[in-house]
Parts: sequence; structure tokens; C-alpha cells
Amino acid sequence: MAINFLNNVDLNKNQLIKAAIENHDNDILAGTGVEGQLYFNTADDVLKVWAGGAWTSVGGGVETLVANSTTFVNLLDSGTAADPILTASLSATGTPGATTYLRGDNSWAALPAAYTWSIQGDTGGTLTVASGTTIDIAGGTNVTTARSGNTITVNSTDQFVGTVTSVSATTAGDALDVAVTSATTTPALAFTWAGTGAQYIDGTGDLVTFPAIPQGDVTGVNEGTYINVTNPSGPVPTVNHDLTSRTDTTSATSPGYGGTFTAVDSVTSNSTGHVTALNLKTITLPAADDTNTTYTLPTSAGAANTAIVTLTPGGSGGGGGSVTFSGTDDEIRVSETPGANGTVIIGLPADVTIASDLTVVDNVTLTGGNLSVTGTGSFTGQVTVPTASTGTSAPNLAQVELLIAGVGIFQGSYDAATNTPALEGASNIALNTGDYFVVSVAGTFLGEALEPGDFIFANNDIAAGTSPALSNYTVVQADDNVAGAGASDGATQKGVSGFDSDHFTVSSNGWVQLKPQSNANAARVVLNSALSYVTRVEAGGLTTFTVSVSDASLFGAGAVGQNTKAEVTENSGDYETVYAGVSRSGGSIVFEFKGSVANSAYAALLSYV
Repeated sequence: MAINFLNNVDLNKNQLIKAAIENHDNDILAGTGVEGQLYFNTADDVLKVWAGGAWTSVGGGVETLVANSTTFVNLLDSGTAADPILTASLSATGTPGATTYLRGDNSWAALPAAYTWSIQGDTGGTLTVASGTTIDIAGGTNVTTARSGNTITVNSTDQFVGTVTSVSATTAGDALDVAVTSATTTPALAFTWAGTGAQYIDGTGDLVTFPAIPQGDVTGVNEGTYINVTNPSGPVPTVNHDLTSRTDTTSATSPGYGGTFTAVDSVTSNSTGHVTALNLKTITLPAADDTNTTYTLPTSAGAANTAIVTLTPGGSGGGGGSVTFSGTDDEIRVSETPGANGTVIIGLPADVTIASDLTVVDNVTLTGGNLSVTGTGSFTGQVTVPTASTGTSAPNLAQVELLIAGVGIFQGSYDAATNTPALEGASNIALNTGDYFVVSVAGTFLGEALEPGDFIFANNDIAAGTSPALSNYTVVQADDNVAGAGASDGATQKGVSGFDSDHFTVSSNGWVQLKPQSNANAARVVLNSALSYVTRVEAGGLTTFTVSVSDASLFGAGAVGQNTKAEVTENSGDYETVYAGVSRSGGSIVFEFKGSVANSAYAALLSYV
């Protein structure tokens, strides 16, 4: 934000060091200036001044000049950088004169004594014309020529003149008639078709009568087996295959050993998809089979923690095989008693390891050893723990309650102003010995004045609704020390302190706040002549506001301007600090602005010292 000066700045002939002129890209952004105002044009790198109602470059003129020669011209600078003198001359070789000319190769050449050129017409070939020879452009039949200065004009004497002597027209064939009228003056051609609706034009242009219908041998299309015809008499019949519905029948048979039944073995179709033949095959079942097979299931020993049951066939049948029962390490143990009627025994090993969850519906009894839990877990039901007898054993709830009997538990905060929660009166709450509260809101408790931070302890078990006396409690005043002053935080006594009500506010909870600090020797004055102690004068291109600091509304009789500090700010918006001329005389301070300044545009912050 720029500092806003509202009056001339007098540097008293001192230097303005490292100052930069206001930058803008163009005159429009620079806006309308006042006479002598400067800005730097960053697009043209030019310093400009507002003069005569427009922005004008400061200084100007040619700063550098470079003389560059070209192919045909030499340019020589015989002056100085500040005052250049340029001389231009042709650079061609040879000697210029009345009988020479400058050729394209940048040399002076003599004019030829004689020269020739060629002329050619539609007939007669090409003629070489020597210098000094005159060519005559002559007119011919119906053509004239005329010269005017350097221009020769060629005209035709019968332009667009002629007469049509005859017009005729013919056509091939007899389908189109052509009539010619006014053949020698304004000829016209009339074309007339000669045929009728019962005729057509053949390729030679002649009229031919359409033959009678029907034409040809086909006069109708008849339906056949499984074939139907739409529009059978034409002109365009449509032939379709009839839809065929099939009715299926079913039958059942249960042949025994040696019985027969017939099955469709293959189907033959023609090229149109119609079935032409079926191949029926008679199937004969085999004779009865009365071969029996017997099996035994002996048990045998396998590898470690496995047992094998073998299916051994007997009789005339075949087949057989074995089944192996395998246990898993630390989870399932498998053993056997071998023999024809052996036993496979599946159980748990002495030490069992469960890789994942184990759910037991009823009791788990540990008769020896240790129950170790190496991970984390939780019990969803009640776990019965015996009375602990060693320091490393887990106690049960009864032991814990016995151990902590008489040890107080923090019960929360206590509002002494409203007796919340109720610690006194007929509606008191139940407490155990040692239970305690911390006072959060000041008030009176059983005749004791309490402040935030004080403690209330229960001396004994207190039943609910018993109107306990003060003797049932111990009250600890937690903040009886008087606060002191010191050079540092660590060296300062903390405790009870009081605050000056002229400068501080303190709530019932001890919340201390500093009041807004006013200064009896400071004032904010709006520069407005409507105030009794402010005058405004506009003259000589300046506006002055005079403020009487000795007025009773400000600092009173005896106050003088030379002892008054002042800062001028805008009276709206961001209340930016601005700079005006400030002078002091007697009991007044004067603010001087350039131009016309309205009342209440600015305000002065005054401090009397």
C-alpha cells in the first residue's frame, strides 16, 4: 500500500537516492496526470511527463545512427555521434555520363550505336527490324487503325453485323416431330411428340405399340403339396413352403437280461432338408450276470501317525485298493490295531497346538501343567480366578475391592454455587471413603467459602439422602498463598492476588481480562468544521483545518499545539495513514491539504504530551 501524501513534499535540496519513477505499460494505465507529473513507460522504456494535457516523452531525439552501405549505394558518415553528416553515392564501377547507363551488374556501360528487334504476324514469317526503322500497322478488310500519341487503336468496321439466311432441323425416327418457323428472320423450333400412351420408343427413335398382356407362356402359378402361392395369377406370384407341425408319441419298455428294443440309428435327408429314410437298429441286452465278488477290510500299520485300511477282493471278481488315515503334527494322532478286524484309533497327542481358533462349548479343565497365553485375547464371559497367594498371581475382584477399600477415587468437578452434584442437603449422593471432588465454580459449601481449585474429600462412607455434616468431609483450600512479584517466572510466588477494577474484570470462575485502556490525553478528531473546535478554510489552492487543542472538549485550557503529536488517516475504508502538512501555533494544530478537501474526509489522531 502506497503512502498517501496530501501536500507537497519539500526535500530542502536534498538528494532523492535510489528512487524509482512509477511504472506503467502505457499512457492509459498511467491515467490523467497533472502538469509536471512523471511516469516510466515499461513497454517503450521511456520516461514520460504530463505536459499540455498529454503524456510526452522526456528528452527524445536520435541517440545512435549507423551508416550501412547497400549493393548500389555507399553511405558515408563524416560527422560526429552527436552531429552526424551522411553522404550517399552510387557504388557502380565505370564512368557515368550522357552516353552511358547503369547495368544490372552495377557497372556503367556505353549505349550501343545500333540495335535490332523482331516483328511477326499471322503470315509472312519473322522480320528483323533495325534501329531507326518505322513499322506501319495497316488496316485490312473491315479493319481500320488510328494513332493518337503513343497509342494505336485497331477497329472492325462490320462488328456484330450479319443475317441468318436459313434454319433447319431433323430428327431420326418418327417419335418426335420438329417444325421450323421464320427460318430467315426470327427462326423458332417447335418439338412435338407423335406417339400415344399405348406406344413406346425403341432404340432407333421409332414408335412401337406395346404387345397385348399376358405375354409369354406362364399364365398362372398353382400350389402343390406343402407349397402355397400368393397372387398365383400374377403379375408377381409368391411361392412359400407350408408350415409343418409334428406330433410326437412316447412309449416305454423295460427289457430284462437278453431282452431287445429298437432305436433310431441314423436319419437320411435330401438336399432340401426333407427326411427320406430312417435306419432302425434292434438292441439286444446281454444275458444275466451272476458273478459275485466278496471283500475284506484288514487294518495294517502305515508310516508314523498313519493307519491303512485295505480293500481286498475275493471270489471271481476283481478290483481292490487301500485307504490311508493320516494325522497332523501337534493336532491329530492316528494309531491302529492290525488284523482282519483291526481298529483305527484317532485322538489328540499329549501336546496339542491349534493353528487358529478353538471354541469349547462346555468346560475346559486343566489338571496339570500351565495355561499360557502368548498373544492377545478377550473373555466374553466371567472368568473365576482363585484368591491369589503370591505376588505374581492374578487377584480376583473381591481381593481388589478389599485392597482399595478406603482409597479415594476422583469423582469430577463440583459447582459450589449450585451444589452440583449434591454433596450437601437431604438429596446428597452416596460416596465412599476417600472419594474427592475439585471445585470448578466458586460458592459456599456447608458454610465454607470455596474457590475454583479447592478439594473436597469424603472422610467416611456417606449414604445417599443422609444430609451429611461438614465433619463428614475434609475441605482443602488449594490457593491460600498470596501472589508476589519477581524478576522471572521461576522466581515469582504464585498464589491469591487481587486486580484493579479500573483496569481488569474478573468473573466468578476467576477469569481475568484486561479492560480496553483509554488515554485521557489522546483523542480522535474528525476534520469537520461542524465541530466547535475545528475550522476549515479553502484558499490559494489549499484546504486547511485548524483544531483547537485547548478546547474543553479535547485537552482543556493550557494545552498547546507544540506539545501535541498528530497522525492523519482516512475517515473510511481501510483508514489508511496519509500525509498532510502539519504546523502548530499556540493552542492550535493546523492540517494543510493541497486542493479542495471536503469535511469528514480525514481524521486526526492526537496525543498530548
